[in-house]
Amino acid sequence: MKKSSLIPLFIFCFFCIGCTPEKKNEYKKAESLIVNLKDENPPVMIPSGQGIIRLRIVDGKGKINIQKRKNQLINLEFESKGNKNISAKISTKDTLANIRFTQIILPNGLQDGPFSRELVYSTPIDGIYRLLIGENMMAGDPWGGILEVEVHLSK
Repeated sequence: MKKSSLIPLFIFCFFCIGCTPEKKNEYKKAESLIVNLKDENPPVMIPSGQGIIRLRIVDGKGKINIQKRKNQLINLEFESKGNKNISAKISTKDTLANIRFTQIILPNGLQDGPFSRELVYSTPIDGIYRLLIGENMMAGDPWGGILEVEVHLSK
């Protein structure tokens, strides 16, 4: 076969590959991602083996859903710069869930606690704060499930 007869064949193949309908599907995938990003409920986070989760604070607010195992201690950390107060709240579908803020750890290493499902605390210094979330060991059974944590920082 002559080389000149192969050239139109290659051009035809490239033309067919370039005109496949896959690009239309890519646009549909991109549209579905945009819809998912507009969803107000954040995805459920599964903590590492040590229970550490980094919370992203935007405009003084952060919200996260966490999958907690029984007897697991969650270490929720976030950064505070120039804020005077932290207010945080734990919500669960199970209103009797044995869950609370067990401690707050300040950037200088000082600790305070225990607290209930709601916490209001003064933030005297800038840095990384840690909220420890777990069961009340004095009351109730170990609890596992999905919990929502909201954190608000105010100046």
